[in-house]
Amino acid sequence: MVAMDVSERYVRLCGEVSNFTKAKTGISFVDAYIGPENLDPENQSKDKTPEEIVSGIEGLMDQVKDDVDSPIRAEHLLGECKSMVVTIDWLNGKDISYADLVQGLFNIPLKRFSESMIDKKIEELDEALHAFPETELRDRVISFAKEGEITGTDLKQLVKNDLQTKALEVGKMFQEKVYSLVGTTVTDNGVEYQTVTGTPWGGYNWYQKGFKSLNQFNIDKTFNKTGLQGVIYHEYEHHVSNLWREKYFIETGNLELAVVTLHTGRCVISEGTADTASEFLGVVENNPNLKIDDALYTLRRMTQINAAIMMNDEGKSTEEAVEYLTERGYRSEKSAKGSIGFIEPKMEDGRINFWAPYVFTYFFGRTDFVLPTFNKAFEQDELAKFYQTLYLNPYSGSSVTWNKAYEWLK
Repeated sequence: MVAMDVSERYVRLCGEVSNFTKAKTGISFVDAYIGPENLDPENQSKDKTPEEIVSGIEGLMDQVKDDVDSPIRAEHLLGECKSMVVTIDWLNGKDISYADLVQGLFNIPLKRFSESMIDKKIEELDEALHAFPETELRDRVISFAKEGEITGTDLKQLVKNDLQTKALEVGKMFQEKVYSLVGTTVTDNGVEYQTVTGTPWGGYNWYQKGFKSLNQFNIDKTFNKTGLQGVIYHEYEHHVSNLWREKYFIETGNLELAVVTLHTGRCVISEGTADTASEFLGVVENNPNLKIDDALYTLRRMTQINAAIMMNDEGKSTEEAVEYLTERGYRSEKSAKGSIGFIEPKMEDGRINFWAPYVFTYFFGRTDFVLPTFNKAFEQDELAKFYQTLYLNPYSGSSVTWNKAYEWLK
């Protein structure tokens, strides 16, 4: 009963933090909610001061230490609470360096890629594009992009038709490749695909109560048809992860699992598993364009991280960041400008950009946490236990608890 009190207190505080972030930035800290209506984040207090919210979180942390017996559950809750405090302090104007913000929110260090490492990735891209006739690498990148480019009305039609069908195929792949090893199944009421405009992101999975999701694609953005396959795997894994979360919540009644938060260590693993979905599914493609797309994707992730550091840590201008993304990330000027909205410190209306520190979660969630653990499990023939740990224990899904959850994997 006491543990439930901890859970309820946590859910209410998530709502208060979410209402605060929405008032400050237009974005809710709570990304999805699947619990009882009376605890819905939107119904929590909107009148508390930042100091009152932080005081409440600190009180909850003391209670977690006293009342929660499960070490990994307690560590998970404490990690979420610490990130909530950093979120409030940041948006309330506290002087926090970008490095401390990334570390405080996501429990990962700020890492900039050396230009020699970027050079190596450019060489890999050059090799991947060797079959294209143009002499200059930039011209070959442009040819590849134009060859599979899709946006606007054409993208809208593709999302409504082909992607909806592809999602059904991916769902079956998860059943065959992953659930079969987990040893049990989970209800899956499917993913609905929609198109939107005017968002800083390209694709987003909105989890809905009742074992279903809404996947939205921003048709303002330009996609490559080859790369869209990876996006489908990525977004579907978000859906899968939340299916298991909802199942565990229903079975245990642990209310904290009814809340899916942003800007905590949870996001690092969430984006990391989504970016490793093709490996989970054993996807092997002979299409050489996939190798090109992967090389471009990696280079652009890395240069976008560097550009985020330039803007948020070094005070570089939008123009300087766009130039860097164009020159080193081999983006078009339009693509570079389009990606700035996700990483710039302030939005056009002058408010803090809630997404400014988020770009680190994808790359490092995959490379520093999920992929090496997955590879080790594969090598040791422990994939069943890997998936069981990942999907049957939602408290494993945080950068705060990941290493403890997988300490059995030597």
